[in-house]
Amino acid sequence: MIEVSEEREQQLAYIGITNLELELLHKHRPIFEKIVDEVVDRLYDRIGQVEELRSIITKYSTIERLKQTQRWYFISLTDGHIDEEFIAKRIQIGLIHSKIGLKSDFYLGSYMVYLDVATSIVQQIMPNGWYPVIHALSKMFNFDSQLVLEAYEGKEKQKITDIADEQERMLQAITEVSQKLTGMIDELHHNTELISETARQTAASQESAHKLIDDLNQEVKEIQKMGSLIREISDQSHLLGLNAAIEAAHAGDSGRGFEIVAGEIRKLATGSKKAMEQIQSVLNSIRTKLDQVQNESDNTSDNARKQVFSSSELMAFVQIMESVSGDLKELQASYS
Repeated sequence: MIEVSEEREQQLAYIGITNLELELLHKHRPIFEKIVDEVVDRLYDRIGQVEELRSIITKYSTIERLKQTQRWYFISLTDGHIDEEFIAKRIQIGLIHSKIGLKSDFYLGSYMVYLDVATSIVQQIMPNGWYPVIHALSKMFNFDSQLVLEAYEGKEKQKITDIADEQERMLQAITEVSQKLTGMIDELHHNTELISETARQTAASQESAHKLIDDLNQEVKEIQKMGSLIREISDQSHLLGLNAAIEAAHAGDSGRGFEIVAGEIRKLATGSKKAMEQIQSVLNSIRTKLDQVQNESDNTSDNARKQVFSSSELMAFVQIMESVSGDLKELQASYS
């Protein structure tokens, strides 16, 4: 009995499968049960002659297990009914064979081998009434082969869908990587500006340090002049002291000359004191500027360290960009 959808009924009607064919096969079920072992054995004798088919069998199953399945299949052709469960089971079997890599040409070709073997054996057992049975059997094989094609086509469509989904995922991944790369480029640009600013600050600090050094050189020259003045005062003081001694020797008790000498010496001492104060002031100024030079040097060092750190960050970003770029190329290669 046929109990399927309207679409399937049209498919069966086009093939020529009716309830009459199903009843005919069901009527001869005892014959099928009698010959099933021989049919299956001869079928697998033919299958075993193909290296590719033997490899698939060895990889996924065994001959005996497959023979048992084929015995069930051959007898099921005489159940006398076709329903949605019958169709679903055939399609599922087709999907399994597609999954394990059995080519559709081998699968469909096996139906012809099946038909040849079954015809040969049925002719021997039913020499006068074999044709209607084999004709009905061939229609069932034809219907099953259509279901197999349907299963294979469904599998191929699923593969296409999976490929499309995978491509969509890859495109999404490429988009995310591109966005990530863009963000890193922006960060790299920011770090480049930071390095440039640090370099400008370093240059300004160095220029200021050079100016301070020039000032120090100038003030050192002033100190040298002060030293010359002090030496001159010292020389004059020594000479006046000598003259005062000579004068004292000549004058005896007279001390007026000593007063004059003493006054001159006091003036020289005062001049020396002023000179020393000026020297001290210059030295203080030098120390102040030396401190400034030190500060500028520290600033220069800090900026240099910042520049080195920023350069390290820049290198790290460049490496990340190279890595991301490599990932992007791999995704593009996979997509193509």
